[in-house]
Amino acid sequence: MNLEDELSRLFSDERLDVPVRPGAELLVVAGARRRRYRRNAAVATGGALTMVALIAVGITLSGIGGGRTDTLPATNLPVTTIASTPGPESGAPLPPTSSSAPPQSSSTGVTSVPSVPGSHSASRSTPRSSSVPAGPAQRPGSTDPTIGPSGWGRLALGMSEADAVASDEFDMTEGYSGSPCHRYWLKGGGSPVDISPTYGVARISAKPGVTTPEGVGVGSTDAEVMAAYPNATTANYLITAPVPGNPDAVYLFNTDPSQKIFSLRLELASHHC
Repeated sequence: MNLEDELSRLFSDERLDVPVRPGAELLVVAGARRRRYRRNAAVATGGALTMVALIAVGITLSGIGGGRTDTLPATNLPVTTIASTPGPESGAPLPPTSSSAPPQSSSTGVTSVPSVPGSHSASRSTPRSSSVPAGPAQRPGSTDPTIGPSGWGRLALGMSEADAVASDEFDMTEGYSGSPCHRYWLKGGGSPVDISPTYGVARISAKPGVTTPEGVGVGSTDAEVMAAYPNATTANYLITAPVPGNPDAVYLFNTDPSQKIFSLRLELASHHC
């Protein structure tokens, strides 16, 4: 008998067969199903636990878990304060510059660092002067006690309007333009001055207390006026008298029924105001 026949005899021996348990295939399928169920259950349980853990962490961080507001314990670690340095217009920050001076430390544990040169700090800014150069001071109004024969104070009959305004005799807030003459008021007295664009200063009304060189003024009587100016004329409570030393000017005295003077003015003998 050769080797091939011997092997065939051995493999055909019934004693070498493994008996199969009845229903073995059903047991194998049932076991596979149990393993699949356990694996799915483990995956579902792990996902649920992960979700619960994430929700718990979120509730703790948002501060709504039980309404607790815990505060962190204070520490004594030193705090370093660094002065901010504005960067260039492009927005890029400037690199920090080294300083040979060591930072100064205070007892509170806060270390201050010197400001970077070039930073716009309040201590380095130069205050801008808010003072405005004062203009030329105006001269006070004249206090000349007499009017005539050619003018009063710094005003003269025939003076141009520009020169009259430059004399600083007027309260400019009281001036107005008329036709054809312009009227201004003297400082401190409220007495009007009429200026013609053709003749210049045409009429100057005397301030209270001012008299003519002959001593005639407000409060004088008609008789005193006529005595001082014999060539004066009277018409409708107005006395017109020539001005001694100035043939181009006249005095006008307004009188009341009691024959007393209540106003006085010096003006050109010829004008259109």
